[in-house]
Amino acid sequence: MIKDYKVKITENRFISGITWLLKFKNKEIAEKAKPAHFIMVRPTAEYQYDPMMRRAFAIADVVDDEIWIYYDVYGRGTKALTEKKVGDEIEILAPLGKNLFPEKFDYYILVGGGIGFAGLSYLMKKLRNENKPFKAIYGVRRKQQLSMLDWIKENGFENDVIIYTEDGSYGEKGLVIRDLKELALENKNTVIFTCGPHGMMKAVDKIAKEINIPCYASLESKMACGFGICIGCVIKDVEKNSYVRVCYEGPVFDTYKIEL
Repeated sequence: MIKDYKVKITENRFISGITWLLKFKNKEIAEKAKPAHFIMVRPTAEYQYDPMMRRAFAIADVVDDEIWIYYDVYGRGTKALTEKKVGDEIEILAPLGKNLFPEKFDYYILVGGGIGFAGLSYLMKKLRNENKPFKAIYGVRRKQQLSMLDWIKENGFENDVIIYTEDGSYGEKGLVIRDLKELALENKNTVIFTCGPHGMMKAVDKIAKEINIPCYASLESKMACGFGICIGCVIKDVEKNSYVRVCYEGPVFDTYKIEL
């Protein structure tokens, strides 16, 4: 059940590029949180009307009763969040999202671009804990944008993640889709999960359809409410010829059924 919480920040620091890491503790959220769940964050009362509305962030990790959120600083809302200190309170609406990652396959390929990798990282831990085979792909334009590189190393995922930088400054040079087709054909009953920039997800979806394997996208969208009331984050359901809400019917969708 969705609840509104006031939580105290345990860490809020700059990582690299435009990315920050926010941590807070709440046992109830930690127990409920599953991969693909997200939260809506609003700094406390002084920011209730300016900037308006909360901001949506993926749950990137849960460590004991501590929740980890990676966020990029773009506008006034995220800038206001950087001003919060350890011990400050923020308002959290959580956990959000009804449709999560289906886990009915034999092999999993996770493709994350930029901050979108934080929408897949918690799933990586779950798959490893359940001994399910997977490979993750992490792509950015340049090394400075690899905000989750330390997380990968600290959790021992170096051999599970292929890193691509467009300028070749770290890992493999190129786009995340460079070797995706070959990788996806190596194992039977493979699925692709993707999260990140819209153009990247469209390219991943195109490859999945070329080789006829399932593909699911965890979508990012600007949201006002986070639970389906405002109808501000709709996408087209081509199967039903109607519209669905990213926050409520999602955030994970079968890419064969929606218009990316």
